Amino acid sequence: MIKLLLFIIVMLLVIIVLLVLKNLKIKKDLRYISLICENISSNNTNLRIKVNSSNKDVKKLCQSINSLINEFHKLQISDYESRESVKKMLSNVSHDLRTPLTVMLGYIDQINYNKNISEGGKNDYLIKLGNKTNEVIELINKFFSLAKLESGDNEIVLENLNISETLREIVFNFYSLITERNLSMEISIPDEDIYCYANKEAIERILNNLISNSLKYGYEGTTIGVSLYEENNLVWIEEWDNGKGINLLEKDKVFQRLYTIEDSRNKDYSGSGLGLTIVKTLVKKMGGDIFLESYPYKKTTFKLYLNKNS
Repeated sequence: MIKLLLFIIVMLLVIIVLLVLKNLKIKKDLRYISLICENISSNNTNLRIKVNSSNKDVKKLCQSINSLINEFHKLQISDYESRESVKKMLSNVSHDLRTPLTVMLGYIDQINYNKNISEGGKNDYLIKLGNKTNEVIELINKFFSLAKLESGDNEIVLENLNISETLREIVFNFYSLITERNLSMEISIPDEDIYCYANKEAIERILNNLISNSLKYGYEGTTIGVSLYEENNLVWIEEWDNGKGINLLEKDKVFQRLYTIEDSRNKDYSGSGLGLTIVKTLVKKMGGDIFLESYPYKKTTFKLYLNKNS
């Protein structure tokens, strides 16, 4: 009986010691977690909590904190990219406005101070001045349009739209311009009408931007194409050309605000860098998304989907 009692006492002491050790280990882990959190709060977001603990609650706590650190790290990267984007935006805006304004001032100086200029020469400068003025107005309108879209001031009203007929109308409007550039047009629109939940004005603007881009940047190719098809509960629209395309490094950036392909910025075909941003914003507003696939001089495709039902 005494032996049994001694055994029970020993076992109780062992259990007490184990509980104390476990408690000390938990306290040690918590102190370590607290230290890491303090370091992270000092902006060292590369740290992660690594605790070898058998306690499920401690493990779960560590996992939750690491998840929060990962999200915070992503937000930091996003914030940095936003600030860099704003810097580049200001630089590009300055370039895209300053260049035509400088040219316009040159035309005005010629008209005002060139005594040898003929009336015909003055008229030529006035026509050029008008064209440059329209360029500046178009750029400013794009800025305001994008700002309204992103702020939600421009409401996109969706309806059950005959997308087949809408695409036929858009392609027909571009047909003569495309053939004038010695390009062929490939159209793949099913005979049976397809409907989707969209806004006609937004679709027109999206396709006008995409086809205009192909005319500007895909002119070294031979063909511009538009296709329409259904897949599950989605309607897919593809616009493509077989021009010079977009390299892998540029591909992920083309939808960024004011991003332009660098080797085109000083050419006659350079753009504002707002067109594709507006396209993506409009597609998103209609509940869809847009993607780019590019194989230079083979096929560069903008693929977007819209929902068949509301």
